[in-house]
Amino acid sequence: MNVNREYCSRCWILPVMGLLFLAASGCNSGHPIRGNESSVQHSAGVSNPLEQGFDGGSYCVQTFTQGPPPATPIHFSNKVTESDGSSKDFETDLLGDKLDQTIRQRHPATDEDRKFIQDSKSMVWVIRDGFAEMASTNHYTRADESGWRGGVTSVALGGTPWRLFLNKPTATRVGAENINGYDTIKYAVDTTHQSLVEKAALLSIERLKDYNITGTAWATKDTHCILQYVIDFEEDSKDGKVSKTHYEGAVMKQ
Repeated sequence: MNVNREYCSRCWILPVMGLLFLAASGCNSGHPIRGNESSVQHSAGVSNPLEQGFDGGSYCVQTFTQGPPPATPIHFSNKVTESDGSSKDFETDLLGDKLDQTIRQRHPATDEDRKFIQDSKSMVWVIRDGFAEMASTNHYTRADESGWRGGVTSVALGGTPWRLFLNKPTATRVGAENINGYDTIKYAVDTTHQSLVEKAALLSIERLKDYNITGTAWATKDTHCILQYVIDFEEDSKDGKVSKTHYEGAVMKQ
């Protein structure tokens, strides 16, 4: 069984395609998805810092895996936790021409989840204590270009807050800082002072009454990819429901 394919075939394809379409013109379900890799690379790919400055959609897991094999192994940690108990955890190791990845995910189980697991006889997804859960380990080699891109894309789509930055929320340069041996520029992100007009694009995409993004991100000075981040997203839906999502990401040399 191709575990990554089962993981990537179902959950985020419609919302991701919708986000990318709206971004060009102006997931919590947890079932496995297959994203549009070329579109992801366009919207969450490497940016020229001289042209765009801080780009909240470019992550070092993309930049480093696209470059030459590193001299020492690199570990990427990307986590998402939500106020309803849902979570996603991506632990990825880049060792020369090899990419090893462990994925853990959980969300409140639905009838659709139960039917999917029963019908597919999934070896990856289980229902436990009211949550649909999965854990898988995937191994890729640089020679397998499709698999390599798929592994990296799964992190970029599922484990980072890239979609929150499509509307370019306010980010203020704080100063220079060395993080785990990397020279970085630190940014503070805060939309609490933005008007609803300034937030209009993401409000429309997410169909929200209001939202706020706060936190900190560190981008490398040379390639300007996001090396580390701690981001909180609070959303107020039009039906009055308030939910929170916490994002954490870090890169460490081993």
